[in-house]
Amino acid sequence: MSFDARVMLSRRLRFLPHRAFAVAHHALFQGQLTTFRKPRTYAQLLARKNLDEQPELVHVTADKYTVRAHVADRIGAEHLIPLIQVVERAEDLDLRAPTGPYVVKGTHGCDMTILVPHPAAADHARIRATVARWLRTDFFRHGWRERPYEGLTPRAVVEEYLGDGTAPPADYKFFVFHGEPAMVVVDQNRFVAHTSTMLHPDWVPFRISGRFAQAEGLPEKPACYERMLEIARTLGKDFTFARIDLYDVDGHVYFGEITHNPGGGLVRLRPRAFDRALGNLWRNGTPMPERFIAR
Repeated sequence: MSFDARVMLSRRLRFLPHRAFAVAHHALFQGQLTTFRKPRTYAQLLARKNLDEQPELVHVTADKYTVRAHVADRIGAEHLIPLIQVVERAEDLDLRAPTGPYVVKGTHGCDMTILVPHPAAADHARIRATVARWLRTDFFRHGWRERPYEGLTPRAVVEEYLGDGTAPPADYKFFVFHGEPAMVVVDQNRFVAHTSTMLHPDWVPFRISGRFAQAEGLPEKPACYERMLEIARTLGKDFTFARIDLYDVDGHVYFGEITHNPGGGLVRLRPRAFDRALGNLWRNGTPMPERFIAR
């Protein structure tokens, strides 16, 4: 069954109670039937964590607007993407205010992003209609039952478009366990020909695969990489696990988001032994085996 077919089937299961949905969802995407009573793999631990009531800090940091104050307090406001506007109603969007390229995002879920590289040619009515649909959406109920998004206030933010305004910069996603990065995923050309390269923090590839193809060559290591690692540790230390997303623009680090349930639990990592190794790291702090690292 294709990934898209699994997504369609999963949508038909949303009538199930939360735990039953989690069991069915995990079986559908991970190919494992489990009750989550004794989670061992990374995917199982992620799903089990998502079943629990979430600490308030998880909700604060899952919200793409309220997380800004938290990040400013932890690492400094200079790492925030400049904010142009925040609204709770689509009709309040002032799309003539930006003087350059901008991005519109929903703050209460994921896959809510509009890139506007050419403001003069932007279809304002279409943007407002899309944002209105986002703001009517309870992402917890209508998405993958991701608990971090439960109860969040629906909002939209308008931010400056990072980089040269023609293409989004590479997205560096740090998988942080107990305050220490264990994997870096470099997403490139996300909205065109998406590649997702999975690396050890020493900037060498893992011998693994996920949903998207990896880049043909090793992505260039950012000049500010050590600062990125420092920021990932600082923002990740409050959680047993979190993914910290960062950008490099001309040597300056910008914060993207904190994700507590990456991929909605949909992404199957191969080989399965790597999923188990990540689970061992999460549970016991066991280092990743060298056999997965292409040194």
